[in-house]
Amino acid sequence: MEKLLKRTFVLLLTCVLLCMPLSGAPAEEDDLIITDLLDEDFIEVEEISLDEPRPARDVIFHTPNERSDVLCDHETCFWNLRMGDLENEAAIWAVLTQPITVLKGSERNQHKVQARPDDGCTDYVGCVTYASQGVHVLKQEGEWSLIEAYSTCTEGSSVGVWAEPFQGWVKTELLEEKPVSDEYGIVIDKLQQRLYVFKAGKLFSTLMCSTGFPREDTPFNETPAGEFIAVSWTGGFWAGSLFCDMGIRINDGILMHEVPSIIRENDDGTETKDYSRCERYLGEKASHGCIRIQKEKTPEGVNMKWLWDNLSRKPYTKVIIWDEIGRELGYPSTDYPLYYNTNKGKQYHSSPTCTLVNSRYWPLTEFTWGELEDKPYAKLTRCPGCAPQLREAEIDTVNSKNTRKP
Repeated sequence: MEKLLKRTFVLLLTCVLLCMPLSGAPAEEDDLIITDLLDEDFIEVEEISLDEPRPARDVIFHTPNERSDVLCDHETCFWNLRMGDLENEAAIWAVLTQPITVLKGSERNQHKVQARPDDGCTDYVGCVTYASQGVHVLKQEGEWSLIEAYSTCTEGSSVGVWAEPFQGWVKTELLEEKPVSDEYGIVIDKLQQRLYVFKAGKLFSTLMCSTGFPREDTPFNETPAGEFIAVSWTGGFWAGSLFCDMGIRINDGILMHEVPSIIRENDDGTETKDYSRCERYLGEKASHGCIRIQKEKTPEGVNMKWLWDNLSRKPYTKVIIWDEIGRELGYPSTDYPLYYNTNKGKQYHSSPTCTLVNSRYWPLTEFTWGELEDKPYAKLTRCPGCAPQLREAEIDTVNSKNTRKP
């Protein structure tokens, strides 16, 4: 394949040279140039720039701070990080391992942030959760500091700013810097509804998730974006008839937890977890604010149980959440690879060794995203374990449902 590419490039260049005027140069010199071009060693493969197959990504990249009243000039900062740009692993890792600034207080309470640096000000622009939510310090003026954050007002809040970015003032004495783990970091993308695990500076694994699904009468269900730390392993809890296991708190009542199940009692007295009700919604908004995470293992062996077992408790693991405000998801390149099992497989996959397929069928057969609507791939469904690319119609739906405008 490399030799074919080299030959193709050389032939095209040769055609160009043959069509150029000779400018009086002797014929034998021109013949010598073309002969040299046809030499196998003339062109190194590295010099031929070919685009790599590209997954779905934003049409235009935005940063959280770009529309703010006071712009950020920090070199390493979540607020200057391009949302959705997974190719910039070094920048993401620098943010994930950078210390986080929080407000001192109880992790189950919020602080009302003032519009003005004035003790008597009762004009509040948003709320910040103590201890676990990162704040972006823009400037300090004596005992007051101007900060930026996504508002984390809870249901019934008198401030009532739901998951919107804001800038406001807090007492400088409330600010506290905390170290974070340099082993793993978590990125949650609300536009794509995916959770990315970073390890040692690289994207390690991709999982499907569901963040908060707000309605007109429940705007507080929107999951706020921003920087957070995983502050406590709270364990399982009930949400109505649904059981949510392995909850890890990142923002007051907002936890990362396993996709909810319905627990059914068997005739022999044992219990069975039925995940079918909520598992089908992974990859789209569905929760009351928490981040639901797949129970199935990725090809790297990662699922909610893995996060529960491996994320750092001291120092805390940082979690950053990208908002979808003003964003639009583009299509993958048509040559982006996908995989399926030719032995009556019903799903398509992102990995030729997906752990949800019996290993005797590995490696799975490769095809491309551009062929996804053709036979025999058109009837394949998306694997719930390895987070393959969305279909074109699904990407269109993601964009049409994104009502969060700048």
